[in-house]
Amino acid sequence: MSRKVYLKPPPPTRTMLLAQIILGVLFLPFGMVFIIVSEGPARPFIAIFSVAWAAGCIAIIVTGVKTLRLVKEGKIEIAEIGVASGETESDFAVRLRDLEALKKDDLISEGEYQRKRAEIMQEKW
Repeated sequence: MSRKVYLKPPPPTRTMLLAQIILGVLFLPFGMVFIIVSEGPARPFIAIFSVAWAAGCIAIIVTGVKTLRLVKEGKIEIAEIGVASGETESDFAVRLRDLEALKKDDLISEGEYQRKRAEIMQEKW
């Protein structure tokens, strides 16, 4: 069983997120302005830039809204702590797989592999 640890954000966090959302909304129309102002052979490149600009602004807005929602709910997760009950079967299997990968990549010799494998197999699992 594990439990989650949450972070209580500092007071200016909400203000910073609101500013992020507002700036994202204000900068979004500039992408269209670039297309309108551009002329001639530069227009296709400006169109690509404008699409990237709009996507960036939308990403900033969406991230700000999601994070602001988490701040309001007080659910900014910073860690998940597992119960320390020793190694589990999955840890045992992971160690054997890691050891096998080291041998396969020729990072350890056959003797080192056999010795470490025997050591792992002797442990309680």
